[in-house]
Order: sequence, then C-alpha cells, then structure tokens
Amino acid sequence: MKKLILINILSLLIFSVFAQKGNNNLIAEYEDTLKVMAYKIMNAETEEERRIANTAFTTNLTEALQYEKSFKFPFDSLASIGRINSTDNTFRIFNWILRKENGTYEYYGFVHYHNKNRKRYELIPLIDNSANIRNPEQAELDASNWYGCLYYDIAYIKKNGRKFYTLLGWDGNDPYSKKKIIDVMYFSGKNKIKFGLPIFKKSKKESQKRVVLQYDSKTSVSVKYHEKEKKIVFNHLIPSRKDLEGLHEYYIPEGTFNAYFYKKGKWWLEQDIDIRNTQKIPKIKKPKRGLIPK
Repeated sequence: MKKLILINILSLLIFSVFAQKGNNNLIAEYEDTLKVMAYKIMNAETEEERRIANTAFTTNLTEALQYEKSFKFPFDSLASIGRINSTDNTFRIFNWILRKENGTYEYYGFVHYHNKNRKRYELIPLIDNSANIRNPEQAELDASNWYGCLYYDIAYIKKNGRKFYTLLGWDGNDPYSKKKIIDVMYFSGKNKIKFGLPIFKKSKKESQKRVVLQYDSKTSVSVKYHEKEKKIVFNHLIPSRKDLEGLHEYYIPEGTFNAYFYKKGKWWLEQDIDIRNTQKIPKIKKPKRGLIPK
C-alpha cells in the first residue's frame, strides 16, 4: 500500500514538472481552442452566441495564462485578439471587443504581468465601465472601473524610479463616431493597477488625466507614438460645419497635426506642429483581419 502511494506521489510530481516546464504543447492546444472561440466572438450571428463564446474564451484564456511559459508564448493565431507587450517586458495586455446588436461595443482585457514578490505570472482582468464614466478626461480609474478600448501601442517612460505606461487605444463607440484614447497605466499597491494621471498639459494651469479624441465614424484619425522624439502625434480635429461646434461626433481631420511632447514627467500639448522636419507620419497600418470591425 505504501509503495502504491509513493508511486502515485511520484507520478503527480513528474506530471507537475512537465506541466510547468514542458508545457508549450499544452498551451498550443489551448490556443487551438481559443482560436475557434475568438472567431465566434467576432463573427457569430447573434449577440447571445457571441457572449457565450466570449465567456468560454475568457475561461480558457485564464487557464492557459496560468502556466509559466505562457508569458512568452506568442498566441499568433488569435488574429482578432489584441496582444501588446510593454517594452520593459513587465507585462502584456490581451484585449478584444464584443459587438452588440445596437452597434456599440464592449471591451475585454487582461493585464498579464510578473509578480516579483510572488515570483510568478499573474492576471488582472479589466472590467469595461466606459458607458457609466462621466467626464472621462478627469476620472481616476482602475481595473474594475476601466474606460474600455482596444490598445495598440504602449509608451514606457520611467520617472524618479517609478514606471508609467502611456497607452494608445481605439474605441468603436457607436455607429456615428469613433474615439482614440491616450491613457496612462501604472502599478499601485499590491497587485493593483490604476489608469489616469493629470500629466496631459494644455498649459501650465490646465491638465487632464487622459485624452479622448472623438470623431466622425466615416473618417479616420491617426494617433502615433514616436519613441525617438518622445512625442505622440495626432490629427487636429475640427467640426465639419461651423454650426456643429462642440458636437464631436461630427469632427474630422483638418489637415494639420498636434502633438504631446514628453518633458519632465508631463505630456505637453503643442498645436499645429511642423512635421516636415521630423520623421514621416507612418501610414495607418491595416489591422490584422478581424481585429477591428469596419
């Protein structure tokens, strides 16, 4: 009897070592399942079917990301799921959308990061509450109260020993307008993250915690981070007609550019910048098929 128990214990230990150290094949199996679910989230005919697929996807992704080697696993076949890494390799974000019947979107995400204290990788789910957030440009938010969007770039800047990450995101908003979001994320306390800091400066006296650019859904707006110059360049927006002033769902690019330049821990706004003597504004890359709906 003791011999049988010892054999069972050894078997469990061997399986555990294999699962943690040699689990790329196992994670690849998860990826195959996730790929099917991700496709259904984007393409199922009804919202109910998309929600069922989303629940299953979230459960399986959570399981897959518990494994040690999952942090470096690329998950390349998940074309409709955003995956971006911080340049300091502290974390990465899994991020996706769920299309609703009324033409709006819900956003989902996980921050997958290395917990130095516990010496393991952990997950922080992002809960979209953007529909209920008033005055988002001044709101201090966290993972459970998140201004949801689809992130596509991260600007990492370290200031006085603290790490801050400026995130660029896309928001499909509604059938009439879209948004680009410039936000700040940072780790605060034990296993917590926060969003928003009053570091976006229009003047010495005027600041906001995040930037929300809303524009006509029939047009497109570029918001790009230029790492070398530490600046975020974006289209200057104006109403399509004078009588539409203040109605941002009718705003369109005017042809000039503005930028936020990083200096001493702040992003300072400069309007009507000259882009002829700097690096060219790259063309907007087409997203991977299925990542952002038309």
